[in-house]
Amino acid sequence: MAAQLPPELWDHVCSFLPADDLQHTALALSRALPATPLSPATLCRHLRISRPNQAWLATAHLRAHDDDLAAAVHSVAVRVWRDDMQLVVNLLLALHAARSIDLAVGPLASPDHLADLLDPNSLHRSARWRNLEQLALRFNPYCAERSYYTFLKGQYFDLAPLALARADPADLPALRRLSFVQDLPPTHGQVKKSVPAFGLHDLASALDDAAASSNAPAPAAPVVVPVSGKFARASRAGHELDFAQPIVFFQLACLTRLASSPLGAQLTHVTLRLPRRNLLTALTDAPTLRRGSGQSRGKEGALFPALRHLDLSTTHVVDDARLPTLLRLYPRLETLVLDRCSGLVSREAVREATALATLRWLGKCIAGVPLSRADEALRTWRRLAKDRPTDTTPFPVRDVLILPPSPSLRSLGLGLHSLSGPGGDERAVHAEWARAFGEGYRDACERALERASDVAERWARWERSGRLSSAAADATGRVVVFREDVARLEPALRNLVLAGGEDAAEPDALFARFCAERALVPLPASSPSSLVSALASASRAALIDARERFVACFVPDCSDRAGVPHLSLHEGRGADEVRARARRERDGWERERREEGEWRRGEGEHESGGDGKGCAHVEGRRAWEVE
Repeated sequence: MAAQLPPELWDHVCSFLPADDLQHTALALSRALPATPLSPATLCRHLRISRPNQAWLATAHLRAHDDDLAAAVHSVAVRVWRDDMQLVVNLLLALHAARSIDLAVGPLASPDHLADLLDPNSLHRSARWRNLEQLALRFNPYCAERSYYTFLKGQYFDLAPLALARADPADLPALRRLSFVQDLPPTHGQVKKSVPAFGLHDLASALDDAAASSNAPAPAAPVVVPVSGKFARASRAGHELDFAQPIVFFQLACLTRLASSPLGAQLTHVTLRLPRRNLLTALTDAPTLRRGSGQSRGKEGALFPALRHLDLSTTHVVDDARLPTLLRLYPRLETLVLDRCSGLVSREAVREATALATLRWLGKCIAGVPLSRADEALRTWRRLAKDRPTDTTPFPVRDVLILPPSPSLRSLGLGLHSLSGPGGDERAVHAEWARAFGEGYRDACERALERASDVAERWARWERSGRLSSAAADATGRVVVFREDVARLEPALRNLVLAGGEDAAEPDALFARFCAERALVPLPASSPSSLVSALASASRAALIDARERFVACFVPDCSDRAGVPHLSLHEGRGADEVRARARRERDGWERERREEGEWRRGEGEHESGGDGKGCAHVEGRRAWEVE
């Protein structure tokens, strides 16, 4: 019966299987029903490499057929840590139509392997990844014994983002999603016991013995001060892996190069999970370009200008000015994920006042982005116009009113911990955090609303006082709207903003260039107060709508499982040892998949917005799904 069905029908039925299950299920089906006319393309559509030497077998199988079989591979996922990395690279080089690549970079991999894979010249000559939409690299360089080989050799993977930064976007025209993920260190979650240095414990014991053998009053016990740094000694009991592990990126400036590169300009989803590394400096250190008589950040100097989703889980985030700067520099960012980040709220302080203060600060940072962008543009213009002569004709623009733009960030994923802190259940902690975050968000939003009303009131006062009644060339005041907000206006109001009048051409050349570089639309000096009032009302409505729709989700969507060291310097090379290592690695992947089913919540358990869209966790998960 199965042999009578056409191959197209079998392929269509198998297309409904999840990508991770298609290869295994199709292979099992072909063995259970040998007469099933499954096409080879179905077996290779979603290629999964899960054991050593499988990459070599897959490469040989593809080379034995024509190019049509290699073109049928839509996605490939390499989930093995100890395979020969060169064999894996050879497999990926043979795929010229893959849309998704998920690569595990284990301790046996070297930067040279990624250099061969991501070489810009090779990408240009072969044109192999013209269909690639997403690239994910997961690193696990950890060792089971103390070794400083990678440190002494300088074996770091900075060249991976640097190679992508040099790549021509025409060679990767479809690439929109990029991920660099490093497993948590093997000692993650372990608490060190500080042991005071200089024998203070021995001194305390001697004083106790002297006091016990004497009738004199016991002296006060010495104050034991935990010493950190080079004079400290960490207790090794239970911390066999407590030594310096290899790191993936040596200098985080490689991420800045990628963010400001032509390829970075087309990325919409970026995941950077580097445990305990502070990435905010690298993601906010944008180059400044000089143009004309002032300094302004042009399009070429923007960092990830098309970015809509950013995942910085497991990194180190502190409550300083870097996070507000990050939010201001990414005006198109819609979802931000900060799961399991250190530096914000510790596990022991989930219900303390400091945690609630941090949540209020985060709410103010996010809701304050519109006002921050308007203030930053205003400060920049005042610096440019400070030393300009005022007796020229036409008179230069001096007074500028900028309406705060509509916020683009609509969801924050903040699953710092599994919130089951002492004194309450998870729902109670979620409610406390949501209330504190909402307080900070509303406070900052009210200030932005007041600014929009103030712009309309000040322009109306200028109009009543006759300040705007003179010729347009002599008027020195302007109202400015962000270009992205003009596109969201109702058609009638948008036409009024763009139509202008006889003085639609801005007479101040420097001000016109400033607005063009910063995507600002200046209104003519003769604009009536009714138009400015309508724009202010539209700005207020957009701010209120964003406040009502914003979603903050505190359910983690990232594992806090400590990484597993896969490299041992004293392992045997016999056949039994090789099989044992392969079995341990296979069991590790199965355990990881089983644990993921335990900690990863369904979409229904995450927060959802009023517009039907999910939180930052759900949106990111959907974007990376392989179809």
